[in-house]
Amino acid sequence: MSIIETQNLTKKFENYFAVDHIKFSVEKGEIFGFLGPNGAGKTTTIKMLTTLLHPSDGSATIAGFDILKQRAKVREHIGVVFQEPALDTELTGKENLDFHARMYGLTQETRKKRITEVLTLVDLLDKEDVLVKQYSGGMKRRLEIARGLMHSPTVLFLDEPTLGLDAQTRRAIWEYVKQLNKEESTTIFLTTHYMDEA
Repeated sequence: MSIIETQNLTKKFENYFAVDHIKFSVEKGEIFGFLGPNGAGKTTTIKMLTTLLHPSDGSATIAGFDILKQRAKVREHIGVVFQEPALDTELTGKENLDFHARMYGLTQETRKKRITEVLTLVDLLDKEDVLVKQYSGGMKRRLEIARGLMHSPTVLFLDEPTLGLDAQTRRAIWEYVKQLNKEESTTIFLTTHYMDEA
């Protein structure tokens, strides 16, 4: 069963096509690598699929929900980790996750359970009470991934998850991605410009 389906998805900005009539499908439980150089439209595609940007033409569904007509339903089923950090560095790792989970309406009991689960998954449980400003770059990326998993999404979008990280940290991030795909049964849609990561 296709969890993501696009038909001629297009985004035009004034005189150029950032995304030009792309068509693909992603199966449930798959890790799908979306490869392309910088400026190829990878982030634009993710923004359309996550309902943050309206396509100029074409259509797409996430978990069977139309990205234009059923935006709220799409958002219930997705987690997103963009290139730009979205963590509050003045909060601890645990506080960042708790804040995000509250926005999704998770109960206190569920929040506590999920925080422990996702921090364990990304190997940050022992750093849950440390301020994020004291985290390394790799730790911040792992916490971003944990944040995207808090509400148990059907699909997790990762936009260039290893950008700017050293080779060792990049490998570690990929191990976490494979592990969460296996343990959480989460479909992963990731963008990268590294050929060896696709």
